[in-house]
Amino acid sequence: MPTLAETPSDLTWNGDARAVVDALLSDAVSRGASDVHVEPVENGCEVRYRIDGLLQPVASYGAEAGRAVVGRLMVLANLLTYRVDLPQEGRLTFSPRARSTSSRQAGQDRPLDFRLAIMPTAQGLRAAIRLPAELLQSRSLEELGLPPGVLAGCRAFAAADSGMLIVTGPAGSGKTTTIYAVLQHIAETSAGLSIVTLEDPVERRLHGVTQIEVKPFGELTYERCLRSILRQDPQVLMLGEIRDAATASLALSAALSGHRMICTLHAATPGGAIARLLEMGMEPYQISSSLLGVIAQRLVRKGSAAAGYAGRAPIAEYAPMTEDLRRAVLARSDASTLAKAIAARGGHIDLRQAAGEAVARGVTDSAEVARVLGT
Repeated sequence: MPTLAETPSDLTWNGDARAVVDALLSDAVSRGASDVHVEPVENGCEVRYRIDGLLQPVASYGAEAGRAVVGRLMVLANLLTYRVDLPQEGRLTFSPRARSTSSRQAGQDRPLDFRLAIMPTAQGLRAAIRLPAELLQSRSLEELGLPPGVLAGCRAFAAADSGMLIVTGPAGSGKTTTIYAVLQHIAETSAGLSIVTLEDPVERRLHGVTQIEVKPFGELTYERCLRSILRQDPQVLMLGEIRDAATASLALSAALSGHRMICTLHAATPGGAIARLLEMGMEPYQISSSLLGVIAQRLVRKGSAAAGYAGRAPIAEYAPMTEDLRRAVLARSDASTLAKAIAARGGHIDLRQAAGEAVARGVTDSAEVARVLGT
């Protein structure tokens, strides 16, 4: 990948902010970046792309040029360029130019929707641009590359008539990609269903799915939306994230009352996710009766340190609600005990075992696994 010394010529500052921003966005798309950071530093600014989960420097500008680049982005997103004292968020539509590169995204030339977030810092305005998820996300369950047991869990949820599936993992672990693939599978295989999502923000448009953008810190919160949407006759619900006890209670109640509910929860492991629900004050019988299973996943770079990495693949584990796990939940067990109950299932493959299998197949290497999961 490029370093500062290898900045493409059209990304070099030439006094024309419009041309440089156009080149930056086109280059980011062509290189398969998920995000672009324009960050003020001492006496200037640095542009970095997030590619395969890691930030990589691409260009460096002087302070005045950096301000011009951020200002141009704000104009494109219809933000208030004179307000440099508060965070702002917006969207911009841009048609990237095709570039002669071997990138995965070469040839993109249609209008795309980018998200822009501006944040004041001690050294000036910082811009973070999120590229369209559709450029990188797999669309079908089969394309995800999930382990067989996890794929079977996704299909079991898609075929069920009620119950909850939780997808957990840290930020950037592919949770939303997995959920979108599950919802798309349901929409394509089960005609006539009402499928509704509550998201912050909507990352990709799904055909046959009603998508609602929630404002968690405004009036349109997850809790308020979920209470209202349950009166809209949905059959399948997606909740972007369970963040508090009130939302968790509503989600579990919906799953108990005949809805299919798929949601995310920030936790490291399936046992940790269930323990967090218990810590939120959820009744054990609600969890044990409504939860179909928990998926925990991470993304690892494909390839090896010796030959280079390109693209990412998921490693994941699936923990269904077995009798052992149900008893542990009803006993209000802690995360460690819940993990033991999950491991007691015959044939269970946890994250590290899944990672080991990926290394054995040559998908990734042990250095990358250590980076993602620790040693």
